Amino acid sequence: MASSSAVEDEHLTDSDLTDDEERSVEPRQEELRPETPKPSYSDEELHQLVGYIQRMSVLSCLDHRDWHEGTLDIIRRWLLEVHEPILTIYYDKDALSACLGIPTICVSDLSYFRREPNEIFSVECFHDEVNFGTLTSDVDGCLMELLDRLYVPFFRNFTEWNGTVRHRFCSSMDRFLAFLTGVHHQISGVAVLYVPYVIKQLAEGPVDRQLVRSLEGIALYWTTQIRTLLGDDALTVPHDLVTVRDEFEFWEYRYEVLQGINDQLAQSDVQKVLLVLHNAHSVHIPQVDQLIERAKKELIKSLSNIKYLHLLIKPCSKIDEVTSPSELTKLLPRIIHLIRFIWLNSEYYNTKKLIAKLFTNVSNQIIRYCTNQTKVEEILSGKPRFGIKMCNTAIDCCLAYKGIYDKISKESAQENNQLPWGLEDGLIFNHVDAFVERLNDVIDICESMIVFGRLDENGSIPKPAFGGACGEELEKISENVEQQFSDTLKQLQGNSQAYILNVHRSDWYKDVADFRRSMQKLEETVQRLISNVFQQVSNVEETLEALQAMLFYSYRQRGTLRKTYLKEVSKLWRIFSREMDATSRKLLEEHKQESWLSKHVSLALNYRINLERLTWIRDRLKNAQWLPTVKESAPALAKFESLRHEFQKEIRLAYEDWVAKCCGFSADLSQRLDRYLMVRSRKFKGLLECNIDASVLELCEQAQHFERMGFAIPNTLKKLYERYDIIRSLYNGVIQIALSHNRILSVLSERERKLFRPLIQVCDRQLAPGIFKITYGSELNEEFFEDGKEFLGEFQELVLIFKRSNRGISRCCEKICDICLLHFAFSGSVDISVFQQQLSSKLKSSGEILRSYYSNIVELLSAFSRQFQSVEDEMSTEWIAYVNDLDDMLANSLMTSARGSLNKLYEALHCDEDMASAPIIVVESDVKDGQIVFSPEMDAIESMINGIVDSIRSMLDQFPRLGYKLKLPKKQQRQGFAGVFKEDQECSDLMRSIQAEIARQRDEMAKYESVWNQHRVLWETTEEGFRQRLLSSSRTAGVFEGGIEHYSSLADDVIFEDAITNVYFILVNQNALKSTILDWIEKWQALNIKMLLDHASNLIRATYKYMRRNERNVMKVPRTIRETVAAKQLFEKLLKEVPVKQSAFTPMLELFVLLHKYQVQLTDKTYQQVMGLETAWLNYLQVLEEADEMLDNEGNETKLELAKHGEKFKLILKEFLEDFYSKLPKK
Repeated sequence: MASSSAVEDEHLTDSDLTDDEERSVEPRQEELRPETPKPSYSDEELHQLVGYIQRMSVLSCLDHRDWHEGTLDIIRRWLLEVHEPILTIYYDKDALSACLGIPTICVSDLSYFRREPNEIFSVECFHDEVNFGTLTSDVDGCLMELLDRLYVPFFRNFTEWNGTVRHRFCSSMDRFLAFLTGVHHQISGVAVLYVPYVIKQLAEGPVDRQLVRSLEGIALYWTTQIRTLLGDDALTVPHDLVTVRDEFEFWEYRYEVLQGINDQLAQSDVQKVLLVLHNAHSVHIPQVDQLIERAKKELIKSLSNIKYLHLLIKPCSKIDEVTSPSELTKLLPRIIHLIRFIWLNSEYYNTKKLIAKLFTNVSNQIIRYCTNQTKVEEILSGKPRFGIKMCNTAIDCCLAYKGIYDKISKESAQENNQLPWGLEDGLIFNHVDAFVERLNDVIDICESMIVFGRLDENGSIPKPAFGGACGEELEKISENVEQQFSDTLKQLQGNSQAYILNVHRSDWYKDVADFRRSMQKLEETVQRLISNVFQQVSNVEETLEALQAMLFYSYRQRGTLRKTYLKEVSKLWRIFSREMDATSRKLLEEHKQESWLSKHVSLALNYRINLERLTWIRDRLKNAQWLPTVKESAPALAKFESLRHEFQKEIRLAYEDWVAKCCGFSADLSQRLDRYLMVRSRKFKGLLECNIDASVLELCEQAQHFERMGFAIPNTLKKLYERYDIIRSLYNGVIQIALSHNRILSVLSERERKLFRPLIQVCDRQLAPGIFKITYGSELNEEFFEDGKEFLGEFQELVLIFKRSNRGISRCCEKICDICLLHFAFSGSVDISVFQQQLSSKLKSSGEILRSYYSNIVELLSAFSRQFQSVEDEMSTEWIAYVNDLDDMLANSLMTSARGSLNKLYEALHCDEDMASAPIIVVESDVKDGQIVFSPEMDAIESMINGIVDSIRSMLDQFPRLGYKLKLPKKQQRQGFAGVFKEDQECSDLMRSIQAEIARQRDEMAKYESVWNQHRVLWETTEEGFRQRLLSSSRTAGVFEGGIEHYSSLADDVIFEDAITNVYFILVNQNALKSTILDWIEKWQALNIKMLLDHASNLIRATYKYMRRNERNVMKVPRTIRETVAAKQLFEKLLKEVPVKQSAFTPMLELFVLLHKYQVQLTDKTYQQVMGLETAWLNYLQVLEEADEMLDNEGNETKLELAKHGEKFKLILKEFLEDFYSKLPKK
């Protein structure tokens, strides 16, 4: 088998393999690869190899103490892992390190060790097998030294090449080394001429022509180097600010380079090359000589320029040392004069281009200093005030520089006409102008930070707060503007902060254009905001508050915001002017209107009040020092001063007119006081009125107003005005007494006044002096007023007690009406004991509440009655009627409470036909002694409900009538509360309705009982009767199964019945009843199945008994003819009974199928008989065949008949077994 599968695998292609098979094949392919060899070094050999590598490593500053265990472990790993080709050793900062491969960090030098793939070193031949070396960061220098010192001499003396090949190769090598030497030293900023090493070995005498040609190529490269060096005569830095020191250092550097090239040209090796070329009459020698001469002149020029430029170094260095840009301008005149001195005296540095360049360098240094002083990063971080200050200082410095330059240039041009100034100012100040523009951009940003971002390092700018309905919306717009600016500022800080003041960076122009577009949008938004804010204001105060809230918007000079703000300030002053005009018109209109004050006082007060209001507004405007000055302010203030003088004049005229018209003779004024204090009211019966002359008070009040305004009291009015305090005291006292008296009588009805008649008469006697004796010209009688107030206060207190008692009794009666004596605190139905206990407890608690309210009523009534003890005899009739009225009100309240309680009980019992019942009492049903019984019975429920009604009646009978409590005459007392309850028609109707509900509940319970009596046959049938009924039937499988299904269906119906059911206001618990009925059903079901089992078992036993008996009888060998005849007759009889017996097998087996269906356990013997019935019957038929043979009766008909019956029985048994096994329970 293994060989065949192997052959099949050989014929499989890649397309025939699944993914899993491919994955299973791949490892097999890997196993075929050769394994990586593993070296087997001893510890001593490995230690020796590591020592070799340590000693072979060459690094700058390598110290044997720097080796540590981590590096040595990497070396051991490289020796053992032969698939790693390279090992490198280097310094990582100050630590000696090693790695497999090339290091990923930058190193100054490294030692490398390399081997062939999978090469294993031996200790003896390690130095021959390993490739190693050292690399430094100066790659081209290493290459140059290696080629020049090692390979070039070897190639020049390599004799195996012919002369032409060797010459061409060496010429190319010389050109390459010349280029490599120039590039290598160019990085260091110096020019080095390449001299071939062969020159050092060249002897005197004739020179090979090929060597001359090679030297000409080198000399030609020298000319290129020198020409390039000489052409670099100007400092060019396109993207940086070049200063005077940079120019000086450039000429120093140029001098050093020229000195170096001249020194190299003077060296012997170079001179030897030039001499060879001179002797060979090379065509390149004149050009070389010219460049050498030019290099010498340029060296002298550089030295001269250094000498003159050195004069500017110290003055210009002081620019960086000054503390502020304002001090920088003091240094500029000397620097400008020094540049003019250089211009006039220098031999080489005297062209306009160079001098303009010097001034440009000075400009650049000023720009660099101002840039450092401005500190853009600090400004953008939230210091706009500092930014504006520094930018303005820097701008002033730049403008001062231009002014000083312009002044000195004009003076110099006048002093020296032969050498006019004539420099291009645009070139000199190009960077300065650009820098000033950048500074203005920064100032714009700083102003925007204050205006749009509320950023101010000197103090916090409060958020603008706006009033009115749209205030919150306007504040959100302001916050949105601030947030948008914050995002724009963050973008500037992140993208543009580094080059805002860098005049060489053109990126800023795009950024500042974007910034200004953003600010333009924000400015438009703020303008709309300002417009919306001032659309809501309507007066000077609101306008001033709005301007103060948006003051910081006026700080931005660029754009239209400040103009808009100043426009609103002008509008403020115009509003103030219009306010003064409106005040004047209003005062003129009020001359014609009536007032509760006199005409003169009203006019003077109006002018005074409006003048004070306008003065207050003027003061607010003048005190608002933050308010910008506009041209409208001066006219408005002048107009106010004119209006103030006019108003003061009108006030004076009103006073003089009042004196002339209202202040008559003093005698007439004194007679107005001869009047009694009070009089009886003619309009309102029983009330009092003040009897003072109203004109007296009016004149005194007018005089008081004018006195407060600073005017003198007229002489005719002075005597009356001196008594004004006494008159006012008398008037106030009379008003208080009259109001107290009238208030007492006003709150009493006519019936209550009759009740209080004795006290009212006492009050009239107390106040009689004020009505008939005391006048307003008299002195102040304080005793009269004090006694009157004291008595009226007591009278008022008594009336308040009376009213309070009535209100308290009314509230108690209202609360009694709301009390329900019965309360169903439970939800759903409860047991009758719980129901009765809860109602009783509620009835008891309600009784306590009723008793407390009743006690409050009695206490209030008693407290009031005690106040009338002194005059009780005079008010007996009114008192009895008053008490009986309260008693009737209490009786109505108690009856209302009783009716509500009975109605609640009725509602709990009653249920409308179109609504689901809501039972309140739980009753259990069961079958006992052949009848359905209930627990508790309906009689107990009816008795409990009637007891509740009796409890309500008994509770009401506990409270005595109020007439009895206050000891009224018996004839005047009312009937008891229990009698009122008994005679109340509504209570009687409710009690009859409750009895009707109880009667209906009895009918419903009878209907419920009749429904369950349909199953009474279950508990009325006896066991003997059940057996007789079943035995009298055919006892087939259908009969038994019908009985089983009947009882099962009946049990399902009972089970599906609800455990509880609503029968009107009773909830019947049917669990016990259902359980009892199910017990009966289970009993008859078990009896039915038992009789089924017994019947089936008897049938199978009888069958087996029949077969055993007949087998035994038919197989008896006859000995006589009679026995033979009897045996044949028995055989024929049995043969005829075979189909009859076989037909009985199906009904019998159906009984066992039914038993199996309902999982009835058979005995082992019966089960074996059922399962072996086919075999037993076939055996029985076989016995009959044998008996036939024995009786020599083996005819074809008999055999065929027996075979036919056998096949038919097999078919029957086969169908039975299939059905039997299909219904067996599955595991």
